[in-house]
Amino acid sequence: MPPRGEPWTSLPEVANDEDRLARRLVRHRAFDTLAKIRPSSLSSIFTADTQSLIVSLFYTWSMSGVPDPYTTRNGEIVGLCRDIDRRIAALEAEKASLLGQRVQRLLDEVPPGSDGFESAERSMFAEVSAGLRISRAAAARALSTGWSLNDRFPATRAALAAGEISLRHAVVIVQGSAPLDLHDADAHRRYEEFVVPFAATETAPSTEAFAKSAAAAVCPETVTERHRRARSDRRVRVTDADDGMAWLEILMPSPLAHATHDRLTAIARRIRMTAAAAAGGAFQGPHPVQPDGDLTGDDWRRLELFASMADDLQEPTRDPRSLDEIRADIAADLLLASDTELLRENGLDSIRGSVQVTIAATTLAGADDRPAELDRHGPIDADLARHLAANAGTWDRLFLDARGMLTRTDTYAPTDRMRRFLQARDQHCRFHGCRMPSRPCQIDHTHDHAKGGPTDLANLACLCVGHHALKHPDLDDRWRWDVLQHPGGILEWLSPDGHAYIDAPAPRVQFV
Repeated sequence: MPPRGEPWTSLPEVANDEDRLARRLVRHRAFDTLAKIRPSSLSSIFTADTQSLIVSLFYTWSMSGVPDPYTTRNGEIVGLCRDIDRRIAALEAEKASLLGQRVQRLLDEVPPGSDGFESAERSMFAEVSAGLRISRAAAARALSTGWSLNDRFPATRAALAAGEISLRHAVVIVQGSAPLDLHDADAHRRYEEFVVPFAATETAPSTEAFAKSAAAAVCPETVTERHRRARSDRRVRVTDADDGMAWLEILMPSPLAHATHDRLTAIARRIRMTAAAAAGGAFQGPHPVQPDGDLTGDDWRRLELFASMADDLQEPTRDPRSLDEIRADIAADLLLASDTELLRENGLDSIRGSVQVTIAATTLAGADDRPAELDRHGPIDADLARHLAANAGTWDRLFLDARGMLTRTDTYAPTDRMRRFLQARDQHCRFHGCRMPSRPCQIDHTHDHAKGGPTDLANLACLCVGHHALKHPDLDDRWRWDVLQHPGGILEWLSPDGHAYIDAPAPRVQFV
């Protein structure tokens, strides 16, 4: 199996009878037979590597037994772009090293704090900005990143030079180390041991969130103090924009901000769904849903069905606003009036924002002040995490192994345990690189339930609507993706050209 996040650039050679059987299934056009055993039943016939080979062959060979030109060229294009990215990363590493040398020459010539340092530094910024045709701020950032990589981040610099990570990855790794003492070489070494392997398999935004947690794991006391000081910077600010508009900005603790956005999104989606359901006739007929009453779970499911019907029929909606527009309108209504008729009429005032926070049991009990983690976004201080836990309607106990991987949950409330386990394990959509939070995602049967796939944790994963649609069985094989699930919740995505991409559940950083 290829490393996590890396595709196969070519199919492995046929090595044994199992592999020869797999190739024979495809070459002899036994697609019906292959479909019957793919993918859940493969484990009883073939090894894991041969399972992957079978599905790769299925996508690589066409009905005639020869490569399909469309998918073959698509795979070649992606492979060539990947090679270009590696070469660009190597050049970026060389450039960063040179810029770092420029900074070091300044420091050797004019020590910081000495007479003339500010003038010499200003001249250096002007020199680089003029020579590279970039702004002064961009020149300062590039020089700072280059010097930091040379001075404190040898593993990151080596990964960039090898093309394993991009410059954007290197920048977020350097920025994520801000809480660490500049002179603590051991802390930076341990920080890189956490972050660099993760960055080599994940996107830069995922790395940015993980880097914050890694820094907190290395120096938890420093991060906790920084978070407590930062809370005193809470504020609200208005900035005028063009055409009679303005930005309303609120600086607040991250869990509260994400919970606020989550609630606005949930309310906005319910409003859009209600409008679409009305277009589909949900409030008409002998037994209509009553929109001005308290809606039950069955009522909401009926509304979802009518909304889906209206969408399929492309009925015009009664609310033409986009999701962003509705979110903005609801935020203004809640802040100006504390309540709205629309919320009361539709029972939407019962919707609450939701965030997922991981906190150690000892920290929750007050035995220590290790940071907690706001899943997908980074660390938060222990005091705020304990406050959130005390006011939570439900919470789960997560059992982690030594690598920080979730093994099981123990729910302290009557909830759908499987759904909560999957949301806690996956944290976000499980297509490689997607950051859609797991809570609004759909719970997908990896092997289609209609084709015998079991409703079991080993066959379920969180997928956003867009990536769920990639594996729809009615799609043309030229743009339909397939997915296998391996032990531990590891998903292996197969592109139409036969390349495999591995996505493993993100580990949680364990603060010690």
